[in-house]
Amino acid sequence: MVNSGHHPTVTQQYTRAIVRSWEDSGLPVSEELQAIIDEIARHQRVPMPLQDRLWLSMAKDYPEPDLGLRLGHYVQPGNLDIVGFLLMSCDTLDDALEALVTYHPIVGEGGEFLMTEGETSCSLIYSPYHNICREIRVEAVLATLMQLASYLTDSTFNPSYISFQHKALMDYKHYEQVLGCPVQFEQVADAMVFPKAQLAKPLVQSNKILYSHMRQLADEALKGLQDHSIRFEVERVIKVNPNWGKEKVAEQFGISGRQLNRNLSREGVTFKLIADEVRLSMAREWLSGSLPVNEVAYRLGYHDESAFNKAFKRWTGHTPGEFTQIAS
Repeated sequence: MVNSGHHPTVTQQYTRAIVRSWEDSGLPVSEELQAIIDEIARHQRVPMPLQDRLWLSMAKDYPEPDLGLRLGHYVQPGNLDIVGFLLMSCDTLDDALEALVTYHPIVGEGGEFLMTEGETSCSLIYSPYHNICREIRVEAVLATLMQLASYLTDSTFNPSYISFQHKALMDYKHYEQVLGCPVQFEQVADAMVFPKAQLAKPLVQSNKILYSHMRQLADEALKGLQDHSIRFEVERVIKVNPNWGKEKVAEQFGISGRQLNRNLSREGVTFKLIADEVRLSMAREWLSGSLPVNEVAYRLGYHDESAFNKAFKRWTGHTPGEFTQIAS
C-alpha cells in the first residue's frame, strides 16, 4: 500500500463505509468515481485531497441535496476502526463522547470536535478544516453522530436539536425524518445539542476489559499519527503560546518561517490556517467556560477586544457573543 506521507488523512474504513453507503443506495458508480475508488484502495490512509475528489465526484454524479444525510446515515461504529470499538466499550455516553473528542483524528483529520456544557444542556460541536463540499460533508458527519449515539444507547438517545451553520438544502421535514430530531439552520455552529442529563446514559455494549485494550491501541494509533506530523508539533507550540507568530514558532524547530511554511505545505496546510484553527478552538473553549471576551482576546495575543471580535467573526461568521448563546 502507498504511504500517505504527512498530508492530513482519513481512515480506509470510514472512506469505504461512505462508498458502501453510495452503492447500497443503488446509486451508479461512474468511470470517474470508480477510478477514484481504485486509487483510494492503494492507500493505507486516504490523503485529504483524494477524499476531496471523492466527494466532488459523488456530488457531481448525484447533485441532490440529501447526499450528505443519505451517506452519513448508514455509518456504524465498526466503520470507525479502533475508535468505533473504543466508543462501544465505554461505560456511559459521557465517556464515549470524551473518547470521540480525543481520538477522532484516527478516523479522520478533516476537522475537530469540541464538547461544551451549560447548566442543563451540552453541545458536541464539529468544525471542519475544509471547504470542499462543506455542507454535505458536515451533514454526513452530523448524521453519523446521530447514528452512533442512537446505536450506543440502544435508541434511547434523545437530542434537543441539530444545528447547522449553512442554510437548509431541502425541506426541514426531510432533515427531521432522517435525523429524528428538530433542526436549526444558519446557526453559530454545526452541533448536536442535547440535555446534559443524557451524558449519564449507560451504553449497551460496555466492556471494561475491551475498553482497556482498545484505549491502549487508540493511544498507540494516535501517537503514531502525531509523530509523523509537523502540523501536530506546530499546533502544540501554538496551544502553549497562542500569541506567537510564524517566525517565533519556527525558531522552536531551528528553521525559518519560510522553511516552516514549506514543510507545512507538504501536509496541505499553512501556518496561518493552523494558527487560526488552534486559536478558534481555544477561543471556543474559553468562551464556553464563561471567560470574558476581553480576557480571551488578551490570552490569544490580540491588542484589543475589537480585533479579536473581527477575527472570530471571520473564522465563524458570528461574533463571540453570538457563539456563547449556543454554548450556554
